[in-house]
Amino acid sequence: MPNQLRHPDLSPTMDLIAKKIFHKQHLTADFIRSVLNIPVVSVEILDGTQIQLAEYDHPNFYTAVDVCAKLEDGTQVIIEVQVTKQRSFFNRMLAYLANQITDNLKRLKTDQNKTHTLYSRMDPVYCIAILENEHFDDDRAFHTLSLYDEETLTPVYSDFHGSSQRPPMKFAFLELNKYNKDKITEYHLQKWFEFFSNKPFDIEMDPVIKEAEELLDQTQWTEEEKRMFDQERRNRDLYEGAIAQATYDGQQLGMKQGIEKGIKKSKTEMAKAMLKDKLDISFIAKYTGLTQQELQQLTQTTHR
Repeated sequence: MPNQLRHPDLSPTMDLIAKKIFHKQHLTADFIRSVLNIPVVSVEILDGTQIQLAEYDHPNFYTAVDVCAKLEDGTQVIIEVQVTKQRSFFNRMLAYLANQITDNLKRLKTDQNKTHTLYSRMDPVYCIAILENEHFDDDRAFHTLSLYDEETLTPVYSDFHGSSQRPPMKFAFLELNKYNKDKITEYHLQKWFEFFSNKPFDIEMDPVIKEAEELLDQTQWTEEEKRMFDQERRNRDLYEGAIAQATYDGQQLGMKQGIEKGIKKSKTEMAKAMLKDKLDISFIAKYTGLTQQELQQLTQTTHR
């Protein structure tokens, strides 16, 4: 059955579950190795994965990445899961990368005063996005982006900490709803696509995916995890119900503009309700697809 799910009551892309997966260092190492096709021996899950934007936005407004991992060579990898379609999502990934690099430079400046050696001590930052919905206008489920010379198509590398040449930036996008086993033939990619898309496995699970799958067993969760899961599921149900109603109302009007206006209004009303419940703003952004500026404005009006 095409709509059959392995786990009907939950999804591996839910915030709580994604964090359970990626806070297992060996699982994160395998995922990064599989997606970015780079050698990964070990990873360190960095503390404080919230990227503060207080300098540019409202003092109480921030955005947060799901996971930020540091590889053994110093390379940092941001992993973000997006459950709603958002036109500005790539810009948000650029903001994550820029803020992480800026934050790294600030920390380096506290260690030494010589600016001319500061940049040689930098490490690259890469980004991986797991998307429930399509972002690119094609039928490819997997995209990788990096810097190339436009004329020769030669990849650009730079000297980083430890005198190793690495790509200065790299992005990878997994669009789950486009996944086709016949088009993505590499097993190391297939296994993670099939895991996160929550469909029955068409390929054999290796020990890594078996362990990740076991983390979805709710009977092994703590009471706090169960409480957080129930709250996230209610928010998902609220979002999906609001979108369905807005689409229906727009269809009744018989206008595309009416559908878009209804969806926008439903997202805004849902965001207001979530703000009043004092839910995490990055969590609200994930489930509504509203921009940082829109949520900032709602935050100010909701607390008046």
